[in-house]
Amino acid sequence: MLTISDAEPVAVWLDGAERPVRLVYRGIRYRVIDTPTALARQPEWPSGISHPPVDVLLAPGWRVTGRTDAHDVLVFDLRLAPSGWVVEATYA
Repeated sequence: MLTISDAEPVAVWLDGAERPVRLVYRGIRYRVIDTPTALARQPEWPSGISHPPVDVLLAPGWRVTGRTDAHDVLVFDLRLAPSGWVVEATYA
């Protein structure tokens, strides 16, 4: 199930290579259990736009799978915003 959020804040801890290793989302701690995948920096424009702007870049982001101590698992799309990390979407 996909849940899209309105850029909900999240606390993210990074490793030495700047990849997420753990996060706290809605007060729950998740450990990253997979290799993070970089999110696309080029936006996906709707097919009806015939001449999309070419100089638009999204902020860096990651897709990670996180597991709680209770073994609940969510997939997160994380994006770096000016105010810190945010969750763009979750998948259950």
